[in-house]
Amino acid sequence: MKPDEMAKMNNEKRKLLTEENELAYGNMLVYIRCSNVPERQSEELLLEILDHLLESQKEGKNAYDVFGEDLPAYCDELIAALPQQPMFEKFSTIGFIISLLLAIQFGVDTISAVITSFFQKNYPTEGVSFDILETTLSVIILIGGLYIILYVMKGFSFKFIMNWKSRIIFVLSISIPFGISVLLHMYFKKYPYLSYNLSLWQGALIALFFYILYKFLFKASRFQ
Repeated sequence: MKPDEMAKMNNEKRKLLTEENELAYGNMLVYIRCSNVPERQSEELLLEILDHLLESQKEGKNAYDVFGEDLPAYCDELIAALPQQPMFEKFSTIGFIISLLLAIQFGVDTISAVITSFFQKNYPTEGVSFDILETTLSVIILIGGLYIILYVMKGFSFKFIMNWKSRIIFVLSISIPFGISVLLHMYFKKYPYLSYNLSLWQGALIALFFYILYKFLFKASRFQ
């Protein structure tokens, strides 16, 4: 059975859980999926946990009766017995988001250049501006930001009620990396460093390339 099929089966079986067990199991699910384990093994583990919980639920037990009061520690024990996530799976998990953002960036810049060319007296337009340093820095920041987001999500997975500090941390972990990336894009548009002007068709091809790469990596990632 493929991982996506196991995930669908998981979603169907979860409907049989009581509200209390659903909340506890949902936290375990987020915690395990945000861990550094292969997708197939994590989905198999989640199904085993769910089946065990459903059987115990018939006997009137809840998740804490079955797995103990410290659910994160229990999950850590299970995760420690699994192999680490392979490099390609790690790359696809982060790569599909980066590819999508780059496709959007080049796509928007190309469309903006096309629109601008219609209002310029001196045609043809200069083309699509591309700064190597800006793109490299943005990718590094976004990769770091995505790892921080996964770390924060895992850390907050067992907090039933998030206080205002936790909410602020979660929002900042998402907004700061993307905000810095946008500011870098604006800065290097005004003060280019290693900038090149691509033709309109080159900009369109690069946007298309990153979009195709995004679709490929998304299928290979655990978020499909």
